[in-house]
Amino acid sequence: MVKKALLITILSLILAGCTSTEDSVITETTEEASWAYEFVKVKESSYLITREEADESAKGDLIGEVQRNIVDLDTAQNLEERHLDSNSLPPGTALYKHTKNTNIILYELSGKYFIAERRD
Repeated sequence: MVKKALLITILSLILAGCTSTEDSVITETTEEASWAYEFVKVKESSYLITREEADESAKGDLIGEVQRNIVDLDTAQNLEERHLDSNSLPPGTALYKHTKNTNIILYELSGKYFIAERRD
């Protein structure tokens, strides 16, 4: 009876150990390399994507549309960030100049305008 209880205890500890090991492996394999912040690249500058909504009256001239979402390319050794690349905005997202602030651009999602702030 004592041997049976000891065996059950040992098996329980082994199973508990296997479960926590499996969880940590899943976490490690699903993590991907990432940038310091979500951005969109316009010419030589990177702009921080914010969730701050902007008034439509701040919308200036069209800069262009996001060409590539490079989030899946972030581990590529030879990745070069190009004009109109983003690591969070989908391709086709319209980008606009801000009417009053040259350090801000606007991006349009679902008919709303949001601010992206220059970071360099």
